Amino acid sequence: MSKTSKYDKYVNYPPEVVLKRVVKYAWKSRVIIGLSLLFLSIFTVLELIQPTLVSKLLDEYLLSVQDTWEAGSGDVTFNGINFQKKTETSNPDNLYSIIYYDGNYIFVKGDLIKEQITSVEINNDLLSVNYIDEDLSLQTTGEILDQEELKCFYNPVVPLIMQTVILYAVLTVIIAILRYFQNIFFESASMKLTLDMRKSAFEKLNRLPIQYFVSEPSGKIVTKITSDSEGVRGLYSVIFQIISAVISLIMVIVALFLAEFKLAIVCLCATPIILIWMTVYRKVNNRYQHKIREMNSIINANMAQYVGGMEIIQQFEQEERMKNEYDNLLKTNYQYKMNALRINSIFGGDLLGLIQNALVAVTIFYFGRNVLVGSSIVTAGAIYLYIQYISRIIDPIMMIFSNLNTLEDSFVASSRIFDFIDQPEDKYLGFNKLPHFKGDLEFKNITFSYDQKNPVLKNISFKVNSGDFIGLAGHTGSGKTTIMTLLQRFYDLEEGQILIDGIDFMNYTKQEVRSNIGYVIQEPAIFSGTIKSNITMNEDFTDEQVIKVLRMIGGDKFVDEFPMGIYTPLDHLGSNLSTGEKQLLSFARILLRDPKIIILDEATANIDTETERIIQYALTVLAKGRTTFVVAHRLSTIMHADQIYVLKEGEIAEHGTHEELYNMNGYYKGMYDAQFNNK
Repeated sequence: MSKTSKYDKYVNYPPEVVLKRVVKYAWKSRVIIGLSLLFLSIFTVLELIQPTLVSKLLDEYLLSVQDTWEAGSGDVTFNGINFQKKTETSNPDNLYSIIYYDGNYIFVKGDLIKEQITSVEINNDLLSVNYIDEDLSLQTTGEILDQEELKCFYNPVVPLIMQTVILYAVLTVIIAILRYFQNIFFESASMKLTLDMRKSAFEKLNRLPIQYFVSEPSGKIVTKITSDSEGVRGLYSVIFQIISAVISLIMVIVALFLAEFKLAIVCLCATPIILIWMTVYRKVNNRYQHKIREMNSIINANMAQYVGGMEIIQQFEQEERMKNEYDNLLKTNYQYKMNALRINSIFGGDLLGLIQNALVAVTIFYFGRNVLVGSSIVTAGAIYLYIQYISRIIDPIMMIFSNLNTLEDSFVASSRIFDFIDQPEDKYLGFNKLPHFKGDLEFKNITFSYDQKNPVLKNISFKVNSGDFIGLAGHTGSGKTTIMTLLQRFYDLEEGQILIDGIDFMNYTKQEVRSNIGYVIQEPAIFSGTIKSNITMNEDFTDEQVIKVLRMIGGDKFVDEFPMGIYTPLDHLGSNLSTGEKQLLSFARILLRDPKIIILDEATANIDTETERIIQYALTVLAKGRTTFVVAHRLSTIMHADQIYVLKEGEIAEHGTHEELYNMNGYYKGMYDAQFNNK
């Protein structure tokens, strides 16, 4: 029994469900898709006409001289005598035949065909032709035609040959034009589908709850939105190509039935074999395509993790371990791809080529047998036409087969992106009206767990008056950040209530609550753009307003010292700013927005003492007239708080001012002394 890999889990939507949803997206472009199919049908018919022109060119024009001619009248003059093609009323005594024999064209007396000739002799420039007619050995005379003599027999059909060549060329140009527009329409619809799919995925991204981003690596999410949405386009392309192939196949089979009914029946007998073979291939290949897609996401997620943590990896000399981990992922992916390659080799296009050659052999046998038994005579043009039609039967099937691998991969990608779009959305979203909070808060009997098993908060209750400065202290994992996370409604409450100005905050949407909360984290998010765009978040604020809030919090350097002032471009993730400068930008961002509640989560944890003084000043400005929560490891940040709540294992262990807590000689004092080395 094989061991189940941790990478074997995947989402697998039924094909009919995936197709229905892809069609729903494609339906928006139904007009240009319809035009694309129309052009496809037209040039497919024209492509079927072309072999008939070639067949006619061969049989009626180019090989037409190898026929029986009647002397006496006509458009062809040879040796001073006029000739025309034999008719039903022709005199047998005036018939002559042109036969290609032993590398030469010979002109012989009588109504003969090549198969009747047994030998040709030249005696004193006299050509003697021995032949068999009705089981009798006979002889007639003839002569070898040179190029000039042969040309005169072609003269009547030269205009017809030119007309056929011109018509073939015109059809080729028309087909090329139709193919061009068909491709343009097809690709336009394809790109529109991808655009709509990525738009839907990004809109979904904004409606997902925070726990989804906690449980799913960012690299996998990016892969789903970019690569997997492209896979939906691939599915659309493959389905369209399969439809195109089916249309072509139907038209070719109809044409083959019109040309030779029995041969068409023989060709159709191969259809069940091909369908069974393709079904087996698809089922086996499907399994590996899911694994390959999932592994690609895992590799991307791990690569994003490696790149993001490169400083730590190098600092702790973990390059070799990371290399080995990544190599193992690549080896697993390689193995899956090799398995898929083996399946493709076993059920590959060579087998379809074998079927094609078998059908050609059947065609040759069919016509050859008819000739041998004397039931019919087949021409070169006819054989060319039938072999062309057989090739055109196989070509659409080959197109379907060549796209089966892409089809399975696209089904997997589509399943993944639709699974992403179908994820449960965050509740209570949207804006009804913009509330204006005063900032009074009450937490009542809050109990919360991330996994519904281990509670992080246990029956938390406390009140906060508008304008209070509240400090939250405690060791890592005590629940400080979780309280603030619940206040911002990143997670839904399980037990208890949070009241804002005496009203249950569940009466508001999440955006309405967050619009009154300013949030500063340890590593502020800096986006591509300028200093101003990162402060205004692209909302409509004037330069004067931006400069005013910067100067209020001590950020004069952004205005006076940066080369382009507030229009200075910022590097990727704000890498040309220090940690303190990033914090000042985030403070300015909040001050400009003017919320009534402010949360600072470890905002001074990674900055030096000098920068902390600047941040403390900015915090004083920011907190003025606002309800402020500071989650801090550095107790110096909250020493002047109106109230400090000390959490321990999800419960409020102590609360009071700094002096009150320190004089309690309890948990807070121990933390303070340990941090400041007081004895």
